[in-house]
Amino acid sequence: MKISSILLAINIVMLAFIWIFTAVNYSALPDMIPAHFVFNGTADGESPKKIIWFLPSIATLMFLMLAGISRDPDSPMLNIPERFRNKEKLKLFSCSILLPLMLLFCDTIVETILISRGKLSALSHMTEVLLGILLITICIWLLVMMRKTKPV
Repeated sequence: MKISSILLAINIVMLAFIWIFTAVNYSALPDMIPAHFVFNGTADGESPKKIIWFLPSIATLMFLMLAGISRDPDSPMLNIPERFRNKEKLKLFSCSILLPLMLLFCDTIVETILISRGKLSALSHMTEVLLGILLITICIWLLVMMRKTKPV
């Protein structure tokens, strides 16, 4: 089994978890939940609890966009080097970027629900760690792509 297929399966499981966890906990949420957090993780804005569905929806949209880019490596919409236009490389690229992104969505939804239910007081530092991992992943892929564009 290829690494990209394993990553895709993990991303699908995380997306399903986001939806299921939100659905299971929705009825236990108060009418107003934290909707915005400052850098230290404390909530500084509230919204009606139905806003909780926004994160799973955005996660699904990101999943569909990133998982779909490998379907047509020759798409003019992809601004990538010619030598990188390979279905398997694109699938690995999209799934490896999607992994920290899905982890970030999972962490955010779980912590938001736990804060709403009074089980946490603020977001943990995992958000910053996951954002850092996402940035590093993107930078690594940019370096790989830049290397691929150099003439041999």
